[in-house]
Amino acid sequence: MTKNYQKKATRVIIAFILFLGLNCFSQNVQFTFQNAQNTNDGVEDYYEADIMIQTIGGLADFKLGSGQIYFNYNTTAFGNNIFANGSFTVSADYGSGYFLGELAGFTNFYNINTLNDNTTSRVSWSFSQGVSSGAMTEVVSATARKLIHIKIKYADVNESPMITFEDNETLVSSCRDQFYTACGPFDSAATTLDCTADVDVQNVSTQFLDAIFNSNLATLTNKDFELLSGISLYPNPVRSTIYIIGEVRELKTIDVYSLTGKRIINVQNNLEE
Repeated sequence: MTKNYQKKATRVIIAFILFLGLNCFSQNVQFTFQNAQNTNDGVEDYYEADIMIQTIGGLADFKLGSGQIYFNYNTTAFGNNIFANGSFTVSADYGSGYFLGELAGFTNFYNINTLNDNTTSRVSWSFSQGVSSGAMTEVVSATARKLIHIKIKYADVNESPMITFEDNETLVSSCRDQFYTACGPFDSAATTLDCTADVDVQNVSTQFLDAIFNSNLATLTNKDFELLSGISLYPNPVRSTIYIIGEVRELKTIDVYSLTGKRIINVQNNLEE
């Protein structure tokens, strides 16, 4: 009798675990980084990256309404309050694939310029819907798409940027619950936004809870760096001295980066032509 009882108990426990696993699976939206890199405009150094959005868990395609994202950053790299000191900018060039930049004539489909300091080491960015969902042509799908491009001016480029999404709701209440589907007349291409006529489910903002944030690709890499033809370096990797062979007069500046893409040396080439 005891043996049979133990078998039955095991079956019950397994069934309970499977039940919990099924309930943890949900349809949602996910945000990631892409193309993180350091850039220089000839005067200032910047951290730049694309913020991507996609559906996960089998969520149906939808038109995006409004939302808000929080970014953490290293104050030794960028200084305190990067919004207040004008170091943080957001752009969405529609021609380059950032769908929040969609517009009709002079009518922007989204307002993407709302920035606020959340703490001395965290900045908040939000966007809002500017036209009816019926005027929108772009949708969020299972294929990751460019949402916005962020650009942050360095105070010290030699420091690690340590850019991440903030998704800890103990620190920022409801930070994962800030995204909505588009509202407004869905059966008309008119840009006039009217979210009050909620007689149809496609006219009402639907809130996403517990959006997923993945900061893994916010880390800098040096995979895109290319060496000029006719130039060779040795040894690689290097501990102290590196030798450059070839037409070095073609080099205007020499930058040395770590394996993670962090610039550690910048030298101006003063050789005469």
